[in-house]
Amino acid sequence: MAAPVIRSVTAEQTVLLPGQSTTVRVDAYHPDSRLLTFSGRVSDPAGAAWDGPVRVDLSVPLSIQLGSTSPGVTVTPDGSDPTRFTVTVLAGRGTVTLTATARDGAGRTGTGSTTLTVPLLVGMSAEKGARTQRVVADYPGIRYMRDFGTDGPDADSLPELPSPNAGKFVDAPSAVMHVSWKDDVEQLAGWLDGVSRPVYLTWYHEPMGDVAPAAYRATAGRVSQIVAGHRNRRWVLGHGPIVTRYWLDEGGGNPTDWGYPGMTHYGVDCYSRDTATYWPATRMFGVAFGRVRAAYPGIRLLVPEYGLRRTTADPTGAGRAQTIRSHVTWLREQNDVDAIAYWNNWAEFELGDPPLEATAWRGLQLG
Repeated sequence: MAAPVIRSVTAEQTVLLPGQSTTVRVDAYHPDSRLLTFSGRVSDPAGAAWDGPVRVDLSVPLSIQLGSTSPGVTVTPDGSDPTRFTVTVLAGRGTVTLTATARDGAGRTGTGSTTLTVPLLVGMSAEKGARTQRVVADYPGIRYMRDFGTDGPDADSLPELPSPNAGKFVDAPSAVMHVSWKDDVEQLAGWLDGVSRPVYLTWYHEPMGDVAPAAYRATAGRVSQIVAGHRNRRWVLGHGPIVTRYWLDEGGGNPTDWGYPGMTHYGVDCYSRDTATYWPATRMFGVAFGRVRAAYPGIRLLVPEYGLRRTTADPTGAGRAQTIRSHVTWLREQNDVDAIAYWNNWAEFELGDPPLEATAWRGLQLG
């Protein structure tokens, strides 16, 4: 006898943001199945009769399964349709492979597959409150945003973790939040109890000059331990340090100062205040990324903050619009970069509205 055949595995939506779901359908059949048709006369119990075909279905029953070895994927069968599944992807940028298996009663199988894509997350950040509410209104489709904790009523001046049920989490419901705090790292365990959406985490954003590297590594290492042991760890897309492009590039900083066991990501805040020329992506990101990649092969990269001043020779902003498009295009070509957020807060970098740069960034968020 023949083995089952899967004609197709089809997803209703092939590009998913972290935390989104799609319906996947599996079209399968068995070559030994037969549908027999006979001509003849059919009668009902009342004696009425008519000529018509009689069909006999000799289908071979199949059981269908759908699964994935990609991280962060949940597959839920449809209780009423054995060929339909709901797939949820809770992972950062990358390709998700789904494999379907059709099996007959004798154990023979046929397989088929399809892929889903989690894209580069392009977003925007600003100060909490009115500024954030304004950028969310002006730039629909923000996919990634920074959320810095604020200091609470305690003995120090270090910011605690922000509420996962207020502030930016409410103002920007579609964005993956990248959360930073500087106070006690042990706060993380209790904070994760209330998390119900995808996040990135950084303890002590830009520690250069504030924390001794050895002390930073020892303390930040607790993030790995807390996340690994927490029941809500599935919501954490990744965690790691954030430094500046300037410190890595012009400053010649050593990225291993801040690398800690178990980190998954390394963030680099990238700004240019050059009003004479727009830098190519290889200078804006490439040098700093190269230093991190050399120190930590395979690490995932983030650009939590990005800002570009308009040059004096670009009064309309057309040049800056083209540059930010080329910068994001370059980042999309780098398979190890997960997200970028424009820092639309300081006057020198603000894109404003309706200049050309604002239109460009709106389009990039949705690309």
